[in-house]
Amino acid sequence: MDFGAADGMDIMGWYKEIPPISRMYLTGAFLTTAACAVDLVTPFSLYFNWDLIFQNGQVWRLITTFLFFGAFSMDFLFHMYFLVRYCRLLEEGDFRGRVANFILMLLFG
Repeated sequence: MDFGAADGMDIMGWYKEIPPISRMYLTGAFLTTAACAVDLVTPFSLYFNWDLIFQNGQVWRLITTFLFFGAFSMDFLFHMYFLVRYCRLLEEGDFRGRVANFILMLLFG
């Protein structure tokens, strides 16, 4: 069953065309939000908190604070659209062939 993909492009084809770092960011953001939506993880364990990171050793908060975009909604869909669009443009344009530089820009930029 094709689900209306008249030009032969399905959702997996679109997903596989996304450059690798942008795809990992999209996947991480989606899975983090999904885990919060089904109550596997509470958003309070994801946010950046200086004391919890450096005194209690909860270093995952350095990354997860950039992966949670709120509840599933139209706002979430817009966030994912712009995340993929602009990360893809950067990864295929200015950072073509410079994956490490793109990752550093995402981390510190």
